[in-house]
Amino acid sequence: MDEPPCSVCSQKDVKGKTRARYEAQWGQYDERIAAERRLKNSPVADPLLRTIMPFAGKTMVDLGVGTGGFAFRAMELSPPKEMIGVDFSSRALQVSKAAASVQPFAVMDFEGVLGDLERLPLTDRCADVVLSQASFNLLPDKSAGMKEMARIAKPGAKILLSDAFRTRVKCEGEPWEACVGGAVTVAEFSTLALSAGIIITQQIDFTRQVVQLVKSKKWDWPEFIEHRLDYRGFVMVRA
Repeated sequence: MDEPPCSVCSQKDVKGKTRARYEAQWGQYDERIAAERRLKNSPVADPLLRTIMPFAGKTMVDLGVGTGGFAFRAMELSPPKEMIGVDFSSRALQVSKAAASVQPFAVMDFEGVLGDLERLPLTDRCADVVLSQASFNLLPDKSAGMKEMARIAKPGAKILLSDAFRTRVKCEGEPWEACVGGAVTVAEFSTLALSAGIIITQQIDFTRQVVQLVKSKKWDWPEFIEHRLDYRGFVMVRA
């Protein structure tokens, strides 16, 4: 009789493959490409960030900072007291740290931290604002990730998360590393947030904008259209 698959082993496999894909992608990036990517991301990032601005005097944490598209756009629009970017990719952090060394970011406080979003290397209640863009779907254990998000957030802290969401039954073989295989429905996401003590105050549908960005080749994400995903932004508060 075959042994049932080990869930811990499968999670490690998912993380390993996902990390390898992003390390390879970001190995081709430099600060200039990261800046171009940040500009392409602004049609979605800017409206979301403006819902919780200003950031002056606040400690912000970006979960899944990558090359800094979301975090550095926030710093451009409204410089915070400090920005902490967490990512599982050392290569991504190299790019984001390089971006932090040039103007206007060189005079700002940015710290890149290598870490797992399901077990954050950050202290309790350290963040006034938590950001996360296109990273939640990459987590095998989303309940753990949501609880960690709540743990590092101060009571009343704003949490801003955006990602792709599933609109149909999951199919085998969908690419996890493309934010498809790990996508959840809006209802599933809402349950995860509530269970962690996070209250959703606003939901914004960016599906149309993302479809246009993909079709115009500004976002390299053909899987988004192929798998008929939605793209939502959630403004939330730590209870």
